Amino acid sequence: MADIQAQGFTRVVHVGDFSVLGEALASAQPDLVIFNYHFDLPESLDSCGLIRRIAPHTAILAMASAGPAIKQLRNWSQQTGALDVILEKPFLMQRFQTALRDLAEGKRASRDMEVKAARLENLLPEDALSAMDRSQAGEVELFEGTVVFTDIRRSSEMITQLPTREFFRQLNRSLSIQARLVREYEGSVIKFTGDGVLAVFRGMGKSYLALRCAVELASNSCQQIFPYGIGVAGGLVLAGLVGDSSKAGQRQQYDVIGASVHLAARLCSLASAREVIATQKAYAASRFSHPVTRPIGRVSIRGFESGVDCVALNPAWETTGMTTGT
Repeated sequence: MADIQAQGFTRVVHVGDFSVLGEALASAQPDLVIFNYHFDLPESLDSCGLIRRIAPHTAILAMASAGPAIKQLRNWSQQTGALDVILEKPFLMQRFQTALRDLAEGKRASRDMEVKAARLENLLPEDALSAMDRSQAGEVELFEGTVVFTDIRRSSEMITQLPTREFFRQLNRSLSIQARLVREYEGSVIKFTGDGVLAVFRGMGKSYLALRCAVELASNSCQQIFPYGIGVAGGLVLAGLVGDSSKAGQRQQYDVIGASVHLAARLCSLASAREVIATQKAYAASRFSHPVTRPIGRVSIRGFESGVDCVALNPAWETTGMTTGT
């Protein structure tokens, strides 16, 4: 026990009575359990199995004497997969110390991975995380989708007018409301773009749901927090992991790219606060009849030589009595 403490384990407890093993495991949730197996106590293997069931993330080092005991222990381990390391007695203390060190390092690496995974979950929208599962093996998807972009107007000005913490609090509230609305209309939030949202709608009814969502975003109360514009475009979308895939970097994130993504972003930048600008093609495909729709003709967009026919939708026009056409 002293040698185990010398290896860096701060709390070492000896459990000599198997009847209290379950309680000890549940209360301590140890990093490591050392199990000493005796050939004349074969029933103790049931207790060893109990360790794995109660504390599944605990590393188990088992030791047994040479001969029938070690053979029986190894056979049991092969059948159950319950043991991490088996040491045959007698052994050099150096061998024991090495086994402890290896298990401790493995435990530490496992915890680091859990922390990274938790951070990733906090940093990425849930929809992007689920989509990433399909891309872990390098899979790239190409599909027809409708893209919705939002972007806050005059955010640089606002950040100088509000205390920093208050700005971030209000920004997070606005983004949370936007993300909730996207999910309500069956879209997927791919990422937060700093002061906006990139969302994709796919499958049957994608254009209709995207336009319905965009209009709801334009009229929602979160526009009172930070007014923002909205862009909508449809077409082919390429989705997958992008970034540094080298061993030195290994920094990738799930993203969507394509002409439709670029177009939606450009239309968003042209939209006024509380306004939706959509391509005429996306609006026609949606079969969504909105009473305050205004064709704005062909818009010059960088990267689109012939321009793009667009439509503007603004729920605020309903209260101003503006005459509109379709």
